[in-house]
Amino acid sequence: MAAQQMKALGAPEDRGLPKAILCIHGAGSSGDIFRIQLTKIRTALKHEFDFVFVNGPHLTSPGPGVLPWFEGAGPYYSWFKEEDATMERRLEQINDAVKDAQEQWDSTKKNPHSRIVGVMAFSEGSLAATMLLWQQSMGRLPWLSTLHFATLMCCYFRQEAAEYMCADLAGEEKALINVPTLHVHGKRDFCLAGARRLVANHYLSEYAQVMEFDGTHHVPMKREDVDRAVRLVLRLSCAVP
Repeated sequence: MAAQQMKALGAPEDRGLPKAILCIHGAGSSGDIFRIQLTKIRTALKHEFDFVFVNGPHLTSPGPGVLPWFEGAGPYYSWFKEEDATMERRLEQINDAVKDAQEQWDSTKKNPHSRIVGVMAFSEGSLAATMLLWQQSMGRLPWLSTLHFATLMCCYFRQEAAEYMCADLAGEEKALINVPTLHVHGKRDFCLAGARRLVANHYLSEYAQVMEFDGTHHVPMKREDVDRAVRLVLRLSCAVP
């Protein structure tokens, strides 16, 4: 566990800007890999945000789409561990990893007034980000910087996450997240059906915008897709007070 705590934070991306985005990688990846995957989006937003990359709590094998591009670029991490019996235990480990990374960044950031204001995530990381947003809305993460907006790419959806959120409300109402969000979906992504279901069932429609691009399970790479995503992220960031 100590080795994983030392690696809670991925490669630094700190220019001393007043606002930062928490970045959560997909399964079988890492903060360093996600930093590379986000190169085009980061470059377009470099005057607006710093980026805080987090490593998941579990060592694992390379995930979907990681090989052959990132062969030998390990260690690789995931957010959910199948052996954990309950969603509560899984969330505890996710929360610990994010808290460690946030504390590391807070202790080393160039601008003492800089703060994390949003989250950007991919695949399994998008589900981890969803659970952070939900827990924050329930008042459970007082240590977490307020996430005013989220960009969730190619979300890998797990039904047990939906069951966890619904259980909080004892079935009295629909479990909806009311944070401004951008949901980026590849039209040929194997996760597309689940990602659409997550948006429809657990995000308040007036706060959720969907962007689909002609691709599979990957971060948008084409110029027109990157430009559109960046415009929408900047629009979302208007929610930051």
